[in-house]
Amino acid sequence: MSTKKLMKDYYDKDLAERYAENISQVYPEFDSKAFVDNTVIKIEDGRMSERIQVFSEQLREYLPNDYSRAIDIIIEVLGEENEEFYFPVEKTHYFRALSKFVEMYGQEDFDQSIKAMEEITKRHSSEFAVRPFILNNYEKMEKVLKRWEVSNDAHLRRLVTEGTRPRLPWAKKLPYLKNDVNENLKILKPFLNDPSRYVEKSAANHLNDISKEYPDKVIAFLKAHMNQTSPFIIRRALRTLKKAEDTQALSLLQELK
Repeated sequence: MSTKKLMKDYYDKDLAERYAENISQVYPEFDSKAFVDNTVIKIEDGRMSERIQVFSEQLREYLPNDYSRAIDIIIEVLGEENEEFYFPVEKTHYFRALSKFVEMYGQEDFDQSIKAMEEITKRHSSEFAVRPFILNNYEKMEKVLKRWEVSNDAHLRRLVTEGTRPRLPWAKKLPYLKNDVNENLKILKPFLNDPSRYVEKSAANHLNDISKEYPDKVIAFLKAHMNQTSPFIIRRALRTLKKAEDTQALSLLQELK
């Protein structure tokens, strides 16, 4: 009987060789053998997050020291944009270390990092990579989020709702924007009836995160925008409060029937 491949095992020698092959085609100076050999040694027995970090560190070691040039190379090896929205790890693991590269090394070159996150997100997601930028330079990021908010690309719109989530799974908690939960609610307002269910699900999950600390604010927000909010979002946003049998949430859900 074959055993199911663990998620961490996608970050293996095959991935190192895939990076090496793709990068060497656009950057012939790339030391493919050293990259693969050293990466394989360093990922042994590592957890998934540790392996992703090793790949990112090794890319930093073997790509050009100039971050801007390194990012240009990474963008060149991303491949075709992805028109799907829900896809398994075997299709997305290629992008995780590339996104981690931006997360770890991109703070000093804001514009180039934004460019990279936009391109990665069109293939997978930069929801983890964007969080340090939100945390460290929200004044600049706010302008970028407003631009993504009106994008025709659902991946970029979702990056606004998902990247700012306070309790994004597998990520460190992110403080409320400007240390004010109302800023999070404000940023979610344009997505309450988004044409993409992919985006709506993210917005609802974000509201559900907030409901764990500010149930009254979430309920008041949904009530105030009831007419322009997708019933899907309301139901999903209130799932934790429904489970807790919150009377206000149950009353609001009853109105949908």
